[in-house]
Amino acid sequence: DGQHPAQQRLALEELVAHNLSLQQLRQQQQAAGAPPLAADESVQARFLASLPFAPTGAQLRVLAEIAADLARPRPMLRLVQGDVGSGKTLVAAGAALQALASGFQVAIMAPTEILAEQHWRSFETWFEPLGIAMEWLSGRTKGRKREAALQRIAGGEAGLVIGTHALFQQDVAFNRLGLVIV
Repeated sequence: DGQHPAQQRLALEELVAHNLSLQQLRQQQQAAGAPPLAADESVQARFLASLPFAPTGAQLRVLAEIAADLARPRPMLRLVQGDVGSGKTLVAAGAALQALASGFQVAIMAPTEILAEQHWRSFETWFEPLGIAMEWLSGRTKGRKREAALQRIAGGEAGLVIGTHALFQQDVAFNRLGLVIV
């Protein structure tokens, strides 16, 4: 039942070793650096004003925190957690806008094609009026359609790329990837 002192000591040592290895990995990632993505408040303001609802205080707070993280010259490693309908997609859109306004591409990967399609519809509604070029890529994207999508992604014509795990296959080459949202 894990109550013996030797078992507790072993569990503690494993937790400490795991934590230290995660800290070392994080330090390595932070040392590699990342291009700072400057916040463009006018783009964010236009986006937020175009919404048919007012963002919550929590959404605005998280958007501001993410904007500050992205403006730093190191990778942002952030987990946004919330219930269904709490506004995680809206927060992702705000982060994507910051990267796009800085001249970088954004990849949004969803674990299922259904969820990826839901994201596509949301982002299309929000970003099409802003003139942001989007691309779709999933395992079902085949043949000429896939080749054309890969060319638009590699050429940088597609600023926002939404899809499934197909985004991270060997033949997918981004032109200037600045933000990955999973």
